Amino acid sequence: MKISQIQELASLKDLNPIEQMAHEVSICLNIPFSDVEIWTMDKLQAEHKKLKLDHLPDKRIGYKFSHKGRRFRLVKNAKEMSAHHFIELQEVVKGDMIESLHQVIALLSYRVDWFGRKIEDDYQWKVDNFKDLEAEQFYGYALFFSALFPKLLQATLTYLKAENKEVREMFLDGSL
Repeated sequence: MKISQIQELASLKDLNPIEQMAHEVSICLNIPFSDVEIWTMDKLQAEHKKLKLDHLPDKRIGYKFSHKGRRFRLVKNAKEMSAHHFIELQEVVKGDMIESLHQVIALLSYRVDWFGRKIEDDYQWKVDNFKDLEAEQFYGYALFFSALFPKLLQATLTYLKAENKEVREMFLDGSL
């Protein structure tokens, strides 16, 4: 299932259970809703049961991935991130994680060459294209990240305060 499909599923609200089921089947199987809504209840329930939507993906995190002929790596620690991506990430995660999953993955990944060396990256290309990524591959990473991010922010704040204090002391004693 692609990230865009998970986002579409998450947007379904206030539907009766049968209509909800039909929309979920339509989205997951990529079948027009008009085709699904004319199925018998038995067929609809059987197809919906095959989807296993109550089962969360448990795929192991893979930090390397390819998409549309480009190679990428996911950030393993904050030192690998660009400062502006770290700042933007703080804004993106304030919203709905599912809705912004493609943006989060775009911010937490960087492009690499065949040898795994970081190369020039196009953030907007990633945002525009990462909705097509298979969601299972990134679900575990997003969970890991969402649990880690508040601690990362606190550690960064502590570090910046220490650096600020050191610079002030150097300024006051004239060594700057």
